[in-house]
Amino acid sequence: MKGNILDFSIHTNTGIISGDDQNRYNFTGAEWRGQRPPARGDRVDFDVDNTGNAIQIFTALGHSNPVQNLSSQLDKISDQNKAEEQFNMLDWFVKCLKNYVTFDGRARRKEFWFFMLVSIILGIIVQIIDAILGTDKILNGVLNLALFLPSLAVGARRLHDVGRSGWWQLLVLTIIGIIPLIIWWASNTKPESNQWGQPAK
Repeated sequence: MKGNILDFSIHTNTGIISGDDQNRYNFTGAEWRGQRPPARGDRVDFDVDNTGNAIQIFTALGHSNPVQNLSSQLDKISDQNKAEEQFNMLDWFVKCLKNYVTFDGRARRKEFWFFMLVSIILGIIVQIIDAILGTDKILNGVLNLALFLPSLAVGARRLHDVGRSGWWQLLVLTIIGIIPLIIWWASNTKPESNQWGQPAK
């Protein structure tokens, strides 16, 4: 059977696999047959014993999913399972990257503004690297391209959180329209539920 690793704890040496049959299977590290420790998002082949636990777990061949691989790499940078009150600037940035093109839902102010802050810092660092290497803003262009969709997505979710459609971001094309957008992005969460879901905080 095939599935994806949902979680693995080194401390308890146990984990959970979400099988392609929509069931979840517990496993122990002793059943892992990979060359590196299991990580969240890994695609695996496994058998199931008579108690419903996963056994003989191997990394699935020929099914490397770049999105899942990126997600597992981001999990190593930031622990997204902790409470949002404990999130630091990098955690908020990673949360937005993991919701790369998620335009539905809501985002609180911290999520939006910390993402923008880290994006600006990365932009400055990449511009310095471009200047040192003489790459004529190539790296900066790649960064801007990579962050374009998550920027739009978190901007839309932030507008949803204050009761406005994400389409209002088109105001940025009018130049002067950036002013109301900044005001809305800086507004506090609307406490009531709306068509985009529960309040973000």
